[in-house]
Formats: sequence, structure tokens, C-alpha cells
Amino acid sequence: MGSGIGRGIAVALISGFAFAMSGPFGKPLLEAGWSPAGVVLVRLWIAALVTLIPMLVFGRDRLATLRRAPFTVLAYGLLAVVAVQLAYFNAIAHMSVTVALLIEFSAPLLVLLYLWGRFGRRPSLRTTIGAAIAVVGLVAVVCAASGGAAVSPTGLAWAILSLIGLAAYFLLAEDGTTADEAGTEAQTVDQLALAVGGLLVGAITLSLTALAGLTPVRVTTVPVVLGNIGTVPWWVPAVVIGAIATGLAYVAGIIAINMVGPTIASFLGFSEVIGAGVVAWLLLDESLTPLQIVGAVAIVIGIIVVKQGERRRISPESGALDPAMVPSVPLS
Repeated sequence: MGSGIGRGIAVALISGFAFAMSGPFGKPLLEAGWSPAGVVLVRLWIAALVTLIPMLVFGRDRLATLRRAPFTVLAYGLLAVVAVQLAYFNAIAHMSVTVALLIEFSAPLLVLLYLWGRFGRRPSLRTTIGAAIAVVGLVAVVCAASGGAAVSPTGLAWAILSLIGLAAYFLLAEDGTTADEAGTEAQTVDQLALAVGGLLVGAITLSLTALAGLTPVRVTTVPVVLGNIGTVPWWVPAVVIGAIATGLAYVAGIIAINMVGPTIASFLGFSEVIGAGVVAWLLLDESLTPLQIVGAVAIVIGIIVVKQGERRRISPESGALDPAMVPSVPLS
């Protein structure tokens, strides 16, 4: 159990730090004239192709499992892929980046509330304390990065949508890829296939809305300035945010969620904030402030406490999982 959780935490951290690259590598594209929807569309298609091609060659049997839970795959693509990315970019166009990011990363609290409501049992005291510590640390990390905190109703609505999408990312990944309580896997979707299917659904959906004129897509092929690296072709940051910050991040994220559960994985997702700060420091010379460092330490402490709280839900006599930690039944 311990080694499995350790490996799951490592995979979750890889996912978080991969997601963290999207900001530092996507910002130069925006400054070069790309629209937010253009960045999201290109990164989704790159991620979908990078993950789909190997699956077509080596794992067609895995892709076949997508037929078992089409609603889960569709919901994952629309909520966990398109909504969380597009909503966040639209949120920061109408409100402070600080507040938008803080609202989105409140998703672990929504995960806790969902599990409480779904299984009728409140989180343990240790889990609640760990959640509070992690959120306080997140507030310190985010608020230290920006002074203003403008809020508008439109921006708030988009930020809440990104919050729901991020929570869905953690919950749907377990719903569709975990066997039910009887151990039956007939209704489950392969973990890697769900990532591929979700990315493909997201890319196709955003393409259709762009063609219909609902989402303004604008891209350019002019070289971009990539921080300390200098001027590079446009496809360099596009490939990084598509293959690594999206493809690798989603695949590793789904695997991690199935190894450690949605609660721990959602709090490990806070590592994206820390990772974004580190990448921005190395690439863009945006150094971390003392308050951000303190906040990062608080996030790590909170995650450790949440982990201990969730492990206490395992019966010492039989090793059986507490009902609140039993994987949920697939959505379709």
C-alpha cells in the first residue's frame, strides 16, 4: 500500500508539473497575437494526435473500451478538457488572474463535498485540517503574485466553470476507469484510452464551435520570444504545451487518480502552482517571494496531512476501504 501510494504521488507530481508548463510556454504565444481559444485548440489537437497515434498502433484493444462508457468519455472531454482550459482563459480576460486561479484551485474542496454527499459521510478531521492548510498555502502563493483583485460577474461565472471542470477532471477519471464494488470491469474504460478519448472529444468540440463562430480562434506563425531562451519558432512552445503540458499531463493525471484516489490527487494538483512558479523563475526570471515559499511549504504540509487522513479510512483489521473511499460506479 505504502509503495503504491508513493508511486501514485510521484506520478501525480509529474502530472502537476507538466500542467504547470502551459502558462510559461503559452504566455509567449498570447503575446505574439494568439487568442486564448487558439492556444487551447492547437494544444488539444497536438495532445490528441500525440496520444492517439501510439494507441492506434499498439493499443487498439484499449481504445475499444471507450464504447463501454461513452457518456463518461464525452463528459470528460467537455468538462475536464475543454471547460477547465477555455473557462480559465476567459476568466482572466474579465477579472484578476489571482482570483481566477484561486477559484479554480478550490476544486479539491468541491471533490471533498462531492464524496461527502455521494457516500453520506463527512471527511475525517485530519483530512479537513489538511485541506484548510493547503488552501491557506495556495492563497499565500497566488496572492503574493499579484496586487490587484478585480472581480466581475462575467469573470466569476467563467472561473466557477473552470472550478467545476477541474473537479470533474479528478472525479470522472476515477468514475470511468475503476472497477465497481463487485470487482466487475465490464463497464470500465482503459485509463490511457480515456485520456486519448477526452482529448479528441475536446479538440473536435472546440473545432466545431470555432467553425460556427462561437469561439474566436486566432493563431500566427511569427516567431515568439521564449523568455531567457530567446526567439524561437511558434511551434516550439506549441509542441511543449500540447505534448507535455496537455498530453503527458492528462495521461499521468488519470493514472495517478486511480493509484491514490481523487481526494489526494486533487490536492497534489496544487503542485501545478508551485511548478508554474519554478518554471516561470527559470524561464521568465519571475522569482518566488518569501511569502510564496512559505505558501508552498504549507501546501506540501497540507497534502501530507490529507494523505494521512485518507489512509486512516482503511480498516486495520481487514484492510477494507471506508465507504467514502469506495470508487464510484461508472457514469454510463
